[in-house]
Amino acid sequence: MNELLLRVETLCAEVDSTILLGAGAGMAVVGLFLWLGGARYGTIVIALLGAAVGAMVGLLVSQKAGLGPFLCMAVGAVILSILSIAARNGLVIVLATVIFALLAATLYTSYVLDRQPAEEATTRSAAPGSSFTSQEQPPLVYQSFSSMDPNSRQAYIDNLSGSKEDFQSRLKVMLADLWRALGPYRWYLVGAILIGGVGGFLLIWFIRNVVLPLCYSVVGTTAALLGVQVLLLGLGARVVSDLSPRPWIVPATFGSMTLIGWVRQLLAGHKRHARAEEGPKEPERREGK
Repeated sequence: MNELLLRVETLCAEVDSTILLGAGAGMAVVGLFLWLGGARYGTIVIALLGAAVGAMVGLLVSQKAGLGPFLCMAVGAVILSILSIAARNGLVIVLATVIFALLAATLYTSYVLDRQPAEEATTRSAAPGSSFTSQEQPPLVYQSFSSMDPNSRQAYIDNLSGSKEDFQSRLKVMLADLWRALGPYRWYLVGAILIGGVGGFLLIWFIRNVVLPLCYSVVGTTAALLGVQVLLLGLGARVVSDLSPRPWIVPATFGSMTLIGWVRQLLAGHKRHARAEEGPKEPERREGK
């Protein structure tokens, strides 16, 4: 997990601090909302998600058709938010499947990148396009970010991209480098995604009331932690680099927050369900008296 977060830190290091502060604060607020109350306000979350997707689709349509972007974004947001609410049950199943698939992919990628000691990764890292052979297992051909200081990481990405380009170009370079790092394990990654997706589908189908709060907690925890990281980076603090000597802190924080948010939303849902069942009984008691 630390390798992935170090890549996020390196990617965002060249972004303007004002943008980092705004984006980080927004992600943190949304993450905390989903972490502690996503299940309670599920319909609102689905509607906002549909509106966001609809606005992006409207923006793309406006660029292709030459129409007013704000009008197309507004129309797209309204239409998809209404459709999202109407198809809420089916959309929840799809989102849960996607969340579990992405969670499995993230955990497996973190395991592959974090499992080698820094010394071994440094000696076996190579330039793009090189390869190694091993009789025991396929070697990892990648540059370990945890074995480098922040300046070396930045120089590594600049070297891959050829120059300090815009954020989108650097993102593509970062993703390409990450994909190359997973070279011999890509099929295992695909398998992890399939297993996570199928598992999420089955779980949300049979025990929806238990799994749905878990999904909100996972997404909320991820958004909150990434938001805090980006926010602190905007303030000049490289928190993930500072925690590199203690790589267990970030996974432990993620797991603890996910568990706390899950339990909290389960208990809140149970209380709401209990109050809903007690409500209709009060008039009957009064009539009996």
